Amino acid sequence: MIDPSRPHDPGAGYYRITAERRFNYLRLDPDHTVRVVWQALPVICPMCGADTGLTFVMERAAQPLVEVLCPARHEWSEHLIDPGHFTAWADMRWTTPNWDMYWILEAGFGEEPPPPIDLVEEVPKAARIMTGVLVREAKTRVRRHARRRVRKVKKKALNVAYSPVAALIRTAWAMQAGIPQEAPAPVQKKGKQAPGPKIPSVAKYRAAYGMAAPVKGPACLVCEDRGRIVAPGLDITCTECEGPAAAALAAAERKAARARAGGRAPAGPKAGSRGEKAPAGAGQPAAGNSRSGGMTCADA
Repeated sequence: MIDPSRPHDPGAGYYRITAERRFNYLRLDPDHTVRVVWQALPVICPMCGADTGLTFVMERAAQPLVEVLCPARHEWSEHLIDPGHFTAWADMRWTTPNWDMYWILEAGFGEEPPPPIDLVEEVPKAARIMTGVLVREAKTRVRRHARRRVRKVKKKALNVAYSPVAALIRTAWAMQAGIPQEAPAPVQKKGKQAPGPKIPSVAKYRAAYGMAAPVKGPACLVCEDRGRIVAPGLDITCTECEGPAAAALAAAERKAARARAGGRAPAGPKAGSRGEKAPAGAGQPAAGNSRSGGMTCADA
Protein backbone atom coordinates (compact mmCIF):
# COMPACT_ATOMS: atom_id res chain seq x y z
CA MET A 1 0.00 0.00 0.00
CA ILE A 2 2.96 2.36 0.60
CA ASP A 3 4.17 3.95 -2.63
CA PRO A 4 8.01 3.94 -2.45
CA SER A 5 8.33 6.55 -5.23
CA ARG A 6 6.19 9.22 -3.52
CA PRO A 7 8.29 11.64 -1.44
CA HIS A 8 7.43 13.35 1.83
CA ASP A 9 5.10 16.33 1.15
CA PRO A 10 3.51 17.77 4.34
CA GLY A 11 2.08 20.76 2.44
CA ALA A 12 -0.11 18.40 0.41
CA GLY A 13 -1.05 16.38 3.53
CA TYR A 14 1.22 13.40 2.75
CA TYR A 15 3.63 12.37 5.52
CA ARG A 16 6.44 9.87 5.00
CA ILE A 17 8.86 9.81 7.96
CA THR A 18 11.60 7.29 8.77
CA ALA A 19 12.63 7.15 12.44
CA GLU A 20 16.17 5.97 13.11
CA ARG A 21 15.50 5.51 16.82
CA ARG A 22 12.46 4.11 18.65
CA PHE A 23 9.11 5.77 17.97
CA ASN A 24 6.70 6.12 20.90
CA TYR A 25 2.94 6.52 20.86
CA LEU A 26 0.70 7.76 23.73
CA ARG A 27 -1.74 5.66 25.75
CA LEU A 28 -3.79 6.53 28.84
CA ASP A 29 -2.51 4.92 32.02
CA PRO A 30 -5.31 2.63 33.28
CA ASP A 31 -4.04 2.76 36.87
CA HIS A 32 -4.74 6.51 37.17
CA THR A 33 -8.50 7.19 37.23
CA VAL A 34 -8.60 10.51 39.09
CA ARG A 35 -6.14 12.41 36.87
CA VAL A 36 -5.04 11.80 33.31
CA VAL A 37 -1.58 10.24 32.91
CA TRP A 38 -0.12 9.36 29.48
CA GLN A 39 2.22 6.48 28.88
CA ALA A 40 4.83 6.57 26.05
CA LEU A 41 5.13 3.10 24.54
CA PRO A 42 7.32 2.09 21.58
CA VAL A 43 5.98 0.90 18.23
CA ILE A 44 7.19 -2.66 17.52
CA CYS A 45 6.85 -4.75 14.37
CA PRO A 46 4.41 -7.60 15.12
CA MET A 47 6.23 -9.98 12.72
CA CYS A 48 9.96 -9.48 13.45
CA GLY A 49 9.94 -7.31 16.59
CA ALA A 50 11.95 -4.45 15.03
CA ASP A 51 11.58 -1.13 16.86
CA THR A 52 14.15 1.04 15.00
CA GLY A 53 14.33 2.15 11.40
CA LEU A 54 10.54 2.16 10.99
CA THR A 55 8.89 4.20 8.21
CA PHE A 56 5.55 5.90 9.03
CA VAL A 57 3.24 6.91 6.19
CA MET A 58 -0.08 8.76 6.38
CA GLU A 59 -2.09 10.80 3.92
CA ARG A 60 -4.47 13.24 5.52
CA ALA A 61 -8.14 12.99 4.35
CA ALA A 62 -7.37 9.74 2.49
CA GLN A 63 -6.57 7.13 5.15
CA PRO A 64 -7.65 7.10 8.81
CA LEU A 65 -4.67 5.14 10.18
CA VAL A 66 -0.91 5.37 10.08
CA GLU A 67 0.82 2.76 7.90
CA VAL A 68 4.16 1.41 9.21
CA LEU A 69 6.93 -0.32 7.25
CA CYS A 70 9.82 -2.06 9.05
CA PRO A 71 13.33 -2.63 7.61
CA ALA A 72 12.38 -6.26 6.85
CA ARG A 73 9.63 -4.98 4.48
CA HIS A 74 6.79 -5.91 6.86
CA GLU A 75 3.88 -3.50 6.48
CA TRP A 76 0.91 -3.05 8.78
CA SER A 77 -1.66 -0.47 9.90
CA GLU A 78 -0.83 0.77 13.40
CA HIS A 79 -4.13 1.61 15.15
CA LEU A 80 -2.33 2.43 18.41
CA ILE A 81 -0.93 5.69 16.94
CA ASP A 82 -3.47 8.49 17.08
CA PRO A 83 -3.63 10.21 13.63
CA GLY A 84 -4.15 13.62 15.28
CA HIS A 85 -1.06 13.16 17.43
CA PHE A 86 0.98 12.02 14.42
CA THR A 87 -0.05 14.92 12.16
CA ALA A 88 0.49 17.47 14.97
CA TRP A 89 3.95 16.03 15.68
CA ALA A 90 4.87 16.08 11.96
CA ASP A 91 3.60 19.67 11.56
CA MET A 92 5.67 20.81 14.54
CA ARG A 93 8.79 19.36 12.92
CA TRP A 94 8.40 20.49 9.29
CA THR A 95 5.58 23.03 8.93
CA THR A 96 3.72 25.54 11.11
CA PRO A 97 3.80 24.29 14.73
CA ASN A 98 0.56 23.90 16.66
CA TRP A 99 1.31 25.09 20.18
CA ASP A 100 -1.97 23.69 21.51
CA MET A 101 -0.61 20.20 20.80
CA TYR A 102 2.82 20.86 22.31
CA TRP A 103 1.90 18.72 25.31
CA ILE A 104 2.35 15.52 23.25
CA LEU A 105 6.09 16.25 23.00
CA GLU A 106 6.28 16.69 26.77
CA ALA A 107 4.38 13.41 27.21
CA GLY A 108 6.97 11.59 25.02
CA PHE A 109 5.21 11.17 21.67
CA GLY A 110 7.38 10.74 18.57
CA GLU A 111 10.96 9.67 17.95
CA GLU A 112 13.15 9.38 21.01
CA PRO A 113 15.90 12.00 21.35
CA PRO A 114 19.50 10.93 20.80
CA PRO A 115 21.39 9.74 23.89
CA PRO A 116 23.57 12.29 25.71
CA ILE A 117 27.16 12.62 24.63
CA ASP A 118 29.56 10.57 26.71
CA LEU A 119 32.33 13.11 27.26
CA VAL A 120 34.65 10.56 28.83
CA GLU A 121 34.60 8.55 25.60
CA GLU A 122 33.90 11.17 22.92
CA VAL A 123 36.47 13.83 23.90
CA PRO A 124 39.52 11.51 23.68
CA LYS A 125 38.11 10.03 20.49
CA ALA A 126 37.68 13.48 18.93
CA ALA A 127 41.20 14.42 20.07
CA ARG A 128 42.64 11.32 18.41
CA ILE A 129 40.77 12.09 15.20
CA MET A 130 41.94 15.72 15.12
CA THR A 131 45.52 14.66 15.90
CA GLY A 132 45.44 12.20 13.01
CA VAL A 133 44.06 14.84 10.67
CA LEU A 134 46.71 17.40 11.69
CA VAL A 135 49.53 14.84 11.36
CA ARG A 136 48.35 13.84 7.89
CA GLU A 137 48.11 17.48 6.84
CA ALA A 138 51.63 18.19 8.12
CA LYS A 139 53.03 15.15 6.30
CA THR A 140 51.25 16.20 3.12
CA ARG A 141 52.76 19.69 3.28
CA VAL A 142 56.27 18.34 3.89
CA ARG A 143 55.98 15.86 1.02
CA ARG A 144 54.56 18.55 -1.28
CA HIS A 145 57.48 20.88 -0.50
CA ALA A 146 60.03 18.09 -1.02
CA ARG A 147 58.44 17.02 -4.30
CA ARG A 148 58.44 20.63 -5.53
CA ARG A 149 62.16 21.02 -4.76
CA VAL A 150 62.99 17.67 -6.40
CA ARG A 151 61.03 18.66 -9.53
CA LYS A 152 62.92 21.96 -9.76
CA VAL A 153 66.31 20.24 -9.40
CA LYS A 154 65.40 17.59 -11.98
CA LYS A 155 64.17 20.21 -14.43
CA LYS A 156 67.32 22.30 -14.01
CA ALA A 157 69.59 19.26 -14.45
CA LEU A 158 67.63 18.19 -17.54
CA ASN A 159 67.91 21.66 -19.06
CA VAL A 160 71.67 21.74 -18.44
CA ALA A 161 72.09 18.26 -19.93
CA TYR A 162 70.07 19.06 -23.05
CA SER A 163 71.38 22.60 -23.62
CA PRO A 164 74.05 21.47 -26.16
CA VAL A 165 71.47 19.44 -28.05
CA ALA A 166 69.05 22.38 -28.06
CA ALA A 167 71.79 24.72 -29.30
CA LEU A 168 72.70 22.29 -32.08
CA ILE A 169 69.06 21.95 -33.14
CA ARG A 170 68.61 25.74 -33.18
CA THR A 171 71.77 26.14 -35.28
CA ALA A 172 70.55 23.51 -37.73
CA TRP A 173 67.16 25.19 -38.07
CA ALA A 174 68.79 28.60 -38.58
CA MET A 175 71.15 27.21 -41.26
CA GLN A 176 68.26 25.51 -43.01
CA ALA A 177 66.19 28.72 -42.98
CA GLY A 178 69.15 30.85 -44.10
CA ILE A 179 69.16 33.09 -41.03
CA PRO A 180 72.58 34.72 -40.37
CA GLN A 181 74.11 33.60 -37.12
CA GLU A 182 74.63 36.27 -34.48
CA ALA A 183 76.16 36.18 -31.07
CA PRO A 184 73.53 35.70 -28.40
CA ALA A 185 72.62 38.80 -26.44
CA PRO A 186 73.80 38.84 -22.84
CA VAL A 187 71.20 37.70 -20.38
CA GLN A 188 69.91 40.63 -18.37
CA LYS A 189 69.06 39.96 -14.76
CA LYS A 190 65.66 40.92 -13.48
CA GLY A 191 65.56 44.38 -11.92
CA LYS A 192 68.82 45.62 -13.53
CA GLN A 193 69.09 47.99 -16.52
CA ALA A 194 71.25 47.25 -19.53
CA PRO A 195 74.59 49.09 -19.46
CA GLY A 196 74.65 52.16 -21.73
CA PRO A 197 77.51 53.51 -23.86
CA LYS A 198 80.74 54.34 -22.01
CA ILE A 199 81.23 58.09 -21.60
CA PRO A 200 84.85 59.36 -21.90
CA SER A 201 86.36 61.30 -19.02
CA VAL A 202 86.65 65.12 -18.94
CA ALA A 203 90.44 64.85 -19.35
CA LYS A 204 90.00 63.11 -22.71
CA TYR A 205 87.58 65.79 -23.90
CA ARG A 206 90.04 68.51 -22.75
CA ALA A 207 92.92 66.81 -24.58
CA ALA A 208 90.82 66.41 -27.74
CA TYR A 209 89.86 70.10 -27.80
CA GLY A 210 93.34 71.33 -26.81
CA MET A 211 92.20 72.97 -23.61
CA ALA A 212 94.55 73.56 -20.70
CA ALA A 213 93.81 71.91 -17.41
CA PRO A 214 92.51 74.29 -14.74
CA VAL A 215 95.04 75.39 -12.15
CA LYS A 216 94.06 75.44 -8.51
CA GLY A 217 94.15 78.96 -7.18
CA PRO A 218 95.24 80.08 -3.75
CA ALA A 219 93.14 79.23 -0.75
CA CYS A 220 93.31 82.77 0.63
CA LEU A 221 92.47 85.45 -1.91
CA VAL A 222 93.68 88.25 0.40
CA CYS A 223 97.31 87.30 0.81
CA GLU A 224 97.44 84.59 -1.90
CA ASP A 225 98.72 82.01 0.63
CA ARG A 226 101.77 84.12 1.60
CA GLY A 227 100.61 84.77 5.16
CA ARG A 228 101.41 88.51 4.99
CA ILE A 229 99.95 91.43 3.13
CA VAL A 230 102.75 93.32 1.42
CA ALA A 231 102.11 96.66 -0.28
CA PRO A 232 104.08 99.91 -0.80
CA GLY A 233 104.62 101.14 2.73
CA LEU A 234 102.68 98.19 4.22
CA ASP A 235 103.77 94.82 5.61
CA ILE A 236 101.29 93.20 8.02
CA THR A 237 100.20 89.69 8.94
CA CYS A 238 97.08 88.33 7.20
CA THR A 239 94.28 87.55 9.66
CA GLU A 240 92.02 85.79 7.11
CA CYS A 241 94.11 82.59 6.85
CA GLU A 242 96.46 80.56 8.93
CA GLY A 243 99.51 81.11 6.83
CA PRO A 244 101.68 78.59 4.92
CA ALA A 245 103.25 77.06 8.03
CA ALA A 246 99.93 76.60 9.85
CA ALA A 247 98.32 75.14 6.72
CA ALA A 248 101.16 72.64 6.39
CA LEU A 249 100.84 71.69 10.06
CA ALA A 250 97.06 71.24 9.73
CA ALA A 251 97.53 69.05 6.62
CA ALA A 252 100.08 66.92 8.47
CA GLU A 253 97.73 66.60 11.45
CA ARG A 254 94.86 65.49 9.20
CA LYS A 255 97.12 62.92 7.53
CA ALA A 256 98.21 61.55 10.91
CA ALA A 257 94.58 61.38 12.14
CA ARG A 258 93.58 59.55 8.94
CA ALA A 259 96.40 57.05 9.48
CA ARG A 260 95.33 56.51 13.09
CA ALA A 261 91.70 55.94 11.96
CA GLY A 262 92.77 53.21 9.54
CA GLY A 263 92.46 55.18 6.32
CA ARG A 264 89.09 56.76 7.16
CA ALA A 265 88.62 60.51 7.37
CA PRO A 266 88.27 61.70 11.00
CA ALA A 267 84.88 63.00 12.09
CA GLY A 268 84.26 66.71 12.48
CA PRO A 269 85.05 69.72 10.33
CA LYS A 270 88.53 70.09 8.92
CA ALA A 271 90.67 72.69 10.56
CA GLY A 272 91.97 75.38 8.27
CA SER A 273 89.48 74.75 5.46
CA ARG A 274 88.39 77.57 3.25
CA GLY A 275 85.66 79.68 4.77
CA GLU A 276 86.72 78.94 8.40
CA LYS A 277 88.68 81.19 10.64
CA ALA A 278 91.65 79.78 12.50
CA PRO A 279 91.76 80.18 16.25
CA ALA A 280 93.70 83.14 17.56
CA GLY A 281 97.40 82.51 17.82
CA ALA A 282 97.49 79.43 15.63
CA GLY A 283 100.61 79.41 13.47
CA GLN A 284 101.38 83.13 13.83
CA PRO A 285 102.82 85.37 16.48
CA ALA A 286 100.60 87.01 19.02
CA ALA A 287 101.76 90.45 18.01
CA GLY A 288 100.33 90.01 14.53
CA ASN A 289 96.82 89.60 15.88
CA SER A 290 96.74 93.05 17.49
CA ARG A 291 94.52 95.55 15.75
CA SER A 292 95.98 98.55 17.60
CA GLY A 293 97.94 100.76 15.25
CA GLY A 294 98.28 99.84 11.61
CA MET A 295 95.85 98.52 9.01
CA THR A 296 93.85 95.30 8.96
CA CYS A 297 92.99 93.02 6.01
CA ALA A 298 89.68 94.84 5.62
CA ASP A 299 91.46 98.21 5.56
CA ALA A 300 93.85 96.86 2.92
